[in-house]
Amino acid sequence: MRSPQKFLLATGLGLLLSTSTLSADTMSPKDIAKKVYDALDNHQSYAFNATIVNHSDEGENTHNVSVKINRPNQLRVDIIGDIRNRTNYLNNGLYTIYDHDKNFYLHIDTPKSIEDTLDAIFDTFEIKSPLAQLIYTNMGERIKFDNSKNFGIVDLNGVECHYIAFSDKTKDVHVWVTTGETPLVKHYRIVDKTSKNNAYRSTTIYWKNAKTISPSDFTFAAPKNAKEVFID
Repeated sequence: MRSPQKFLLATGLGLLLSTSTLSADTMSPKDIAKKVYDALDNHQSYAFNATIVNHSDEGENTHNVSVKINRPNQLRVDIIGDIRNRTNYLNNGLYTIYDHDKNFYLHIDTPKSIEDTLDAIFDTFEIKSPLAQLIYTNMGERIKFDNSKNFGIVDLNGVECHYIAFSDKTKDVHVWVTTGETPLVKHYRIVDKTSKNNAYRSTTIYWKNAKTISPSDFTFAAPKNAKEVFID
């Protein structure tokens, strides 16, 4: 794994942490990550917003995402950005995708649980979502990387965070997790080691009060003149 200094310079994050002070942190990266996921597993409902900036070999794009979760079988994901403007609903085995730009929607029958639905969607359409790691249960038991490192405690924009990283043959994952009894992911960056130009995706998480979630959030009502499309 590259040194933290080289990584920060390569990805432009040095400015973000230029006034930060690192201190010792004795917890292992996996223990910190597991504590995060265990805390999420203890909540039936939770919500967060995310700003995702994707720096790929083809250019840069930004998306703002809102996620609402009500376990075990309700999920809503709103995406607004440079490439996609969609809302995804899961409501007890019915998965709906609504495209705001094209004004069409698609219904898909899926398993009832959030985890089984995501597995089915990802497998069927061969897609990936880094935010899924904040949605799945038992992620603390699923973490598998070749290497990991704890860089210590850092002040990230006024918030005290654990700074940890994981690495395998294809990617480096750097994560900033708030300290305290209820740790939360504040920021993470995934670097694609297979790309030509050190492509990476940077994500900042804004956690919301679960009281903002309403049962109606998970029910899709087709807008006026919206067209239903079907999978062949």
